[in-house]
Amino acid sequence: MRNVWAELPKPLIYMAPMSGVTNLAYRKIVKHFGADIVFPEFVSTYALHYNSAKTIDMLRYEEVERPIIAQIFGSEPEYFREAAKMVVDMGFDGVDINFGCPAPKVAKNGGGCALLGDLPRSRAIIEATLEAVEGKVPVSVKTRVSYRDTHVREFAHLIKDLPLANLCIHGRPFEKAYVGAANLDCIKEVKQIVPFMVTASGNAHTPEAAKHTLDYTGADGVALARATFGRPWIGKQIRDYLNTGTYQEPTFAEVLDVMRLHAKFVEEMCAGYEDVQRPFIEMRKVLGWYVHGIPGASQFRAELVRVSSLDEVDTILERIRTTTTPELLHAPIAHPKSY
Repeated sequence: MRNVWAELPKPLIYMAPMSGVTNLAYRKIVKHFGADIVFPEFVSTYALHYNSAKTIDMLRYEEVERPIIAQIFGSEPEYFREAAKMVVDMGFDGVDINFGCPAPKVAKNGGGCALLGDLPRSRAIIEATLEAVEGKVPVSVKTRVSYRDTHVREFAHLIKDLPLANLCIHGRPFEKAYVGAANLDCIKEVKQIVPFMVTASGNAHTPEAAKHTLDYTGADGVALARATFGRPWIGKQIRDYLNTGTYQEPTFAEVLDVMRLHAKFVEEMCAGYEDVQRPFIEMRKVLGWYVHGIPGASQFRAELVRVSSLDEVDTILERIRTTTTPELLHAPIAHPKSY
């Protein structure tokens, strides 16, 4: 078995799966800036069981993305067993189990972070997944610091004897999924409990925060999620900061070039859709993230949220370039530190 988690140099800097965000084009733009691993959007084991065309399409990938790992969610071990086999057959480099999603539509059905509150079921799901992959690819897990009365340390003790490749912990509880400071102490604690890799999520929104997270917890890497919104280069900045103690912010002109490249990746996606406008519809909010915080951003966003083609993006980008002063165009853009 090739274990990409173990093979890659540490610390890992990779992109976590995000629903409605990490489609093919998004993964490619983040990979362009050196992400060690990428993930498609997490997919339902139930949807895979019923061969949902939309779900299968979400798992379409290109060889240039490797290593790429698929994350699955649900609540029944048998569905995980079946889904894991499908993921292996699709050629993914690993299977990741979602015990961390706080979305009500996932948790209320017993999936995502709700599984942290059902430890026996959680272990049964991991065991079923490990059995299904037959040692062909590594199995990893993502979870949170807590779900109601269950703390991640209990989960760590429960699974420490299993041959997992990595445990990613988001340092916020179910009740405060994306607000407040991340709890790094729980990640540091779990790193001392389990024998396999532990990576951290929830406090890598700047290079400085990522370094602090790694130094404090001893984690083997950081998973990037919302920190990439409008800043797909954040992973490169983190790597530069870890290696040299410095990093560069892109100029506004460079940001526009990245927007254009991202839109080009979207255009290339369109060939796989009957509705050729669908990828650009998904791209509209992403384009708005790139112009966040710049003069005239609201006007530009109002135009960008209506695009349906690369030509339309090019027209708007040209208007932005010609109406922006050279001083601003070539000045570094200080993006917000979190979203």
